[in-house]
Amino acid sequence: MCRPSAPALVLIALVSSAVPSAGQIGPGGGEAVADSGHVLFVGLESEDAVAVVDPTLGEVLKKIPVGVSNEDIEGVHALATSPDGRHYYLSIAHGWPYGSVWKLTTDRDSLAGRTNVGFFPATMALTPDGTWLFVANYNLHGDPALDSVSAVHTPTMTEVAQIPVCTKPHGMVASHDGKWIYASCTRDNVVRKISVASLSVVDSTNMLTEEDRTRNEVCYPAGLALSADDARLFVACHRHAEVRVMATEDLGRVTATIPTGDGPYLIRMDPEGERLWVPNRNDQSYTVIDVASERAIATKPASASHPHTFAFAPDGTAYLSMESHAVVPGAIDVIDPATLQTRRSIPVGLQATGVGVVPLAPAHFR
Repeated sequence: MCRPSAPALVLIALVSSAVPSAGQIGPGGGEAVADSGHVLFVGLESEDAVAVVDPTLGEVLKKIPVGVSNEDIEGVHALATSPDGRHYYLSIAHGWPYGSVWKLTTDRDSLAGRTNVGFFPATMALTPDGTWLFVANYNLHGDPALDSVSAVHTPTMTEVAQIPVCTKPHGMVASHDGKWIYASCTRDNVVRKISVASLSVVDSTNMLTEEDRTRNEVCYPAGLALSADDARLFVACHRHAEVRVMATEDLGRVTATIPTGDGPYLIRMDPEGERLWVPNRNDQSYTVIDVASERAIATKPASASHPHTFAFAPDGTAYLSMESHAVVPGAIDVIDPATLQTRRSIPVGLQATGVGVVPLAPAHFR
């Protein structure tokens, strides 16, 4: 059932202190150079805010508060940017009784729309044309149930449907042709294929192998990614320290398994479709996989705990968000795609989760 959007709210921008000039050492470490031409937007789940970050100087330019309550943490979780860079979307996990999705402008911090979705909206997948946003309703409330994926029409910010999928959907990815959405369900160990045209499940598979069943083990598929031609689906088995690969034409047989660090989470494909980047949530590391050979290139340490997900600059630079825990600030690691070395680590705020690249120069926010 669709529910009406809540009234628009006023957001107040909190501007941070002045930045060092070029040639100085930036707060995130490393030599400061000219503006990069883009910034990062980072969701801070335990601050109910979005940090705007200059990745070149390694500095938080400002924080944008979001949420409705002045008393409770509502939980910014996923963040997705529109294809044209003019808007970004946030899933707000907590609400009464539902969570919500917000649409904001990137240049003026304005709330452009908001809609309620299901229980505890977690990750999201945006179709390539930006028209549809699919939201995994992870549902942390009560007993296990048949949970849903919300389909949101972004021009009007209307929840058009809640598609029943399985128990606790989490991983989400849209095909490059815009026809399909894949959702993984952690508790059921399944992957569902959703038709964007019909807003219904059209195919599914169980991720458990015979060896899993023999050993009484689970995959716990936490994250998904697609190859550039949409022919292969990569599934992060959070409880197995591996990524499993299968064909998308007829979901079913696992064709390859690729070892990773402990706890692979919200995996992301780089813009060229050549490498798969895997945050290993349980051992403070990330693994980079060569897509053509389906082999791990390297596993490298992250600078903070609980790596969450990746975003990429136009030149391929990788940005890894790390949540950390308690009062330890989360961070963004800036990673050289050629050497896989961390150029700098940038403290951003409490529990950094979703991250997106926005094509606006840092000077725009100063």
